[in-house]
Amino acid sequence: MAVKSLSWLIGKRLGNAINPGAAPSAQTNSRGGLICSAGALTVLLVCALWAPWLVAKTKPDKSKLPRQAQRWVKRTLARMSLDEKLGQLLMVGYFGAYLSADSEAYQRLVREVRDLHVGGLIVEARRRPTGIERSEIYGLTLLANRLQELARVPLLVAADFERGAAMRVRDSTGFPQNMAFGATNNPDFAYLAGKITAEEAKALGVHWVLAPVADVNNNPDNPIVNIRAYGEAAAQVAQFVAAFVRGCEENGVLATAKHFPGHGDTAIDSHMTLPVISADQARLDAVELVPFRAAIAAGVSAVMPGHLALPAIEPDPQLPATLSSAVITGLLRRELGFDGLVISDALNMGAITNNFWVGEAAVRAVLAGTDVLLMPPEPRAVLAALKQAVHAGRLSQARLDESVERILSAKARLGLHRQRTVNLDAVAQTVANQVSKDSAQEIADRAVTLVRDEANQVPLDATRPRRALLVIVSGDPDPYPGETLQRELEWRVDSLEVIRTDTRFAQPAQVTLPAAENFDCVIVAVFIQVADRKGTVALPAEQAALVEEVLGWQKPSVLLVLGSPYLVARFPQAKAVLCAFSTMEVAERAAIRALFGQVEIAGRLPVTVPGVAARGEGLSRARLPMELLPP
Repeated sequence: MAVKSLSWLIGKRLGNAINPGAAPSAQTNSRGGLICSAGALTVLLVCALWAPWLVAKTKPDKSKLPRQAQRWVKRTLARMSLDEKLGQLLMVGYFGAYLSADSEAYQRLVREVRDLHVGGLIVEARRRPTGIERSEIYGLTLLANRLQELARVPLLVAADFERGAAMRVRDSTGFPQNMAFGATNNPDFAYLAGKITAEEAKALGVHWVLAPVADVNNNPDNPIVNIRAYGEAAAQVAQFVAAFVRGCEENGVLATAKHFPGHGDTAIDSHMTLPVISADQARLDAVELVPFRAAIAAGVSAVMPGHLALPAIEPDPQLPATLSSAVITGLLRRELGFDGLVISDALNMGAITNNFWVGEAAVRAVLAGTDVLLMPPEPRAVLAALKQAVHAGRLSQARLDESVERILSAKARLGLHRQRTVNLDAVAQTVANQVSKDSAQEIADRAVTLVRDEANQVPLDATRPRRALLVIVSGDPDPYPGETLQRELEWRVDSLEVIRTDTRFAQPAQVTLPAAENFDCVIVAVFIQVADRKGTVALPAEQAALVEEVLGWQKPSVLLVLGSPYLVARFPQAKAVLCAFSTMEVAERAAIRALFGQVEIAGRLPVTVPGVAARGEGLSRARLPMELLPP
């Protein structure tokens, strides 16, 4: 009825426009025939004229900037030199720590901002012999302010805050990896994480969150997506992706759906070489593209293509999606209707550097439809290549201006043309406040999934005296894995002995296991990180052998899997298995809280673990009617 009424109204107005003086009864004459025909065609007109309005009710309209912001964009673009326009396309890395004004690290940043006119910065982590070093809160914020003051055009600052600001910044709020959210089956948690991440990002001077991961992890051997994905079911992943996007965007930060059109169905890390996604168009439509469509409908500001070969879309087997016009302009922009920012994945990754000179890769990416070039290894060389492409007529001024205008519009929408620095005094009120930390802990608690409990021993009885052995096994270099796990466990048992092993600092050959008869129970905690350039999420053989030995003791034992849940299939002898889907501290705490009945166990597997359990499975355990208080 509503469509019929709408059709009549459009037809009537169209008729009046054709014959404004005609009386209502004059609809049977020749002109009336035209009017009636127009009314009959209004089904098409509804789609053309009203559908965009209806979609706008659910999808935020970001195309319209306030007039003052529009004027700033047009004026700024008109005044830019070619070098300044090209610089806007580049996003270079910076680490948040104290830097003296005459240090080489600071002077490099000054040259990139002032001389190369880069348009943005991305917060980096640093690799150290003892692990990953993250930025400092005030070092990051103060440095961002200093660099903003040097820039003629405000800088757009981005960060890979996939699991909260703590992924790149110490002492900020850290959430578990996305698969933990999938285990809760509650998209509201994804919205909450997006909101808190956005609030902390803004306080830190970060405007652009390179999250959420919108990949569907339908390959158990995927070494780089894995627990970064919400799960293996496209519809469920789409719900969580859309919720996180709204949480970010509604709280003033740009969100990014990645890695388009889907990095889940591969066993290759694109940091090392070029993966091939062999899915045909029908499978892409039914699986991989579903979360990206949801992200676009939710108003995502940016999409990041992956360094992936897609034979179904791009016939050149050596051309990754990042450099493919068929993928970016054809599929993403035309077919999916996305008109926001397209940001490349890092240009220093093996899938690019093994096959292309970085200058040529940058030119191809922009020609394909990319707006922002992330972390080019040689910024000066990239700018020179882009400039040469313009002078040669390969890259048109119109194409360049299109991307620069998008970038400037994003900056204006964020209000950076009015205020580009942040108030350092306000940081402590927002970053890692108690409400945010409690929210992160609740999400981690709800995610814990009891996959197996053959002897019905979970939860453990905290009132019963226990001599416990905690064996912590890390499949990565880690000088002190499971610190939070130990801290949470030691006050819950009468005595605790801890054995640690990792792949560098305390290898299994150096570990001497104590006598089994000294303990009443054994807890084995296995940590598996998903990390770039690692190439696997399997536990090394020597670590796996140690776990098997301990689980073979005739003692009550529980296996805690902190990281990839697919690892459960490696240990069929484990009689009780808890999965936390994360290596973050909140997940360590949640695993122990669940093990001792401090919280309800209600998580469900968001992926199928071959030979073990199907997606959606998990055992429930009620919270014990008691309160455990640390000393």
